[in-house]
Formats: sequence, structure tokens, C-alpha cells
Amino acid sequence: MAQKPMNIILFGETGAGKSSIVNMLSGKTVAKTSNTANGCTPRWSCYRISIGGKAHYVYDTVGLNEGDGGTIPNDDAIVQLYQLLTGLEDGISLIIFVMRGPRMKDASCKNWTLFHDMLCQQRVNASLIVTGLEQEDNMDDWWPENKATFHKHGVRPHGVAAITATPGKRRGGRCVFQDEFEASKAKVEGLINDYAMPEPYHIDKAELFKEVTETCCNGGNKNKAEVVRRLANLSNLSYEKAEILAIRLSDM
Repeated sequence: MAQKPMNIILFGETGAGKSSIVNMLSGKTVAKTSNTANGCTPRWSCYRISIGGKAHYVYDTVGLNEGDGGTIPNDDAIVQLYQLLTGLEDGISLIIFVMRGPRMKDASCKNWTLFHDMLCQQRVNASLIVTGLEQEDNMDDWWPENKATFHKHGVRPHGVAAITATPGKRRGGRCVFQDEFEASKAKVEGLINDYAMPEPYHIDKAELFKEVTETCCNGGNKNKAEVVRRLANLSNLSYEKAEILAIRLSDM
């Protein structure tokens, strides 16, 4: 009996390079990319990609933290990701947080906590891909130099790939970052091969909202106001919008 493709979910802020990573893994342009501040992935898109001789479904998801002028409001983006996470009948083998380097932002920590700790209940392997490092002398030095900062903020990924998601402009018959790009593709493929769980995790909606409540309140008194305040902080929403978001999540 053929093994079912593993579900791999890319999540992160708008412009981090999720769609570019899909194209990198595919070896051709299958996902739309954008150089604008607004995102180009309106919901989520699934791509069947062979990695290490095995079939995977790689999900390119809507960008987070677009702000008021963005294509998708952050609360809608969170709801869409929640629907994806809880709607995959074959479960989830790996989530990959994609962020643009070289510096970690406060929003990055919040997004990690929201999706790895809260929505995935720390039960799905979560890796980190840092893009935009093509100007570094050695991309592989980036993580050792920054690991302590991430760990200090509670971000402890299952594997890290410090990469460039673009081969750069074409000059003299080849792209300026072609070598770095090819090395980056190998790193991402290795990350998926090493950390995708052979036994995928299935998220239960009822259990998930209980976990959301406990995570929001850090195990303390679980009243509604505490839940909403914590959710507002992690999702960069006002208290009023976070209150609506909590209701939307609990009603799904």
C-alpha cells in the first residue's frame, strides 16, 4: 500500500518568502510571488512535491501581520490557518515558520507562540526557515550567532535552515546567488526529510480550544478576559477584535 503524502505547512509573515520556497522545492514557478507589501496568497494553496523520493503536500498559507492596509486582516488570516490545521484529515507532519532575516522581530515570536504553542499544542514538529541571508558571508553562521536570542524568547525549532529563497538577477549567463540558492534548496529538503513526523498529528477542535484557553492564561485562572487579552497580544489585534476572534474559533 502506497504511503500517503505528508502534509507540510508553511506559515509566517507576508513577504517572508513562503511562495518562493514552494517554487524552489518544485523546481519551477507554481506559486505566485510578490514584491509588494501586501500578500499574494489569498487563502492557502496546496502543492504536491517530491522530496527525497517521497510525495509531500506543501501548503503555502496566507501571510500574517499585513496591517490595516493588507489584503487579508490578521484575524481572518488566523481563522484561515485554524481551518486548515483542523481540516486536514490525514493530519500534519511538520509546520515550518518562515521569517525574513537577518533580525528577529517581536511579531515573529508572537506568531511562533500562536501557532506552535497554541494552535498546534506543541505536538507537531516545528522547523524554522530564515530567508534573505544571501548577503551574509556564510549563511550557516547565522543560526549559531542568533540561537540564544530565539531560545530566550521561547522559540526552539526542530531544525533550522538559513537560506536565500531567490537565485538573484541573471548576470553573465547565470544568477548571482545561484550557488547559494542551490545549497538552500538542499537545506530545506533536508529539513523536511529530517523532521517531518512519519505519524502525523490530528488536531481535535474541542481539545484545541481547551488548549487555547490554557495557553492564553498560562495555566492560571481561565476567565474570558484573560483569554482575550492573551490572544490580542499574540495576534496583534485590539481587545475588541480578539474577543470576536475567540468566539469565531470556539464556534468552528
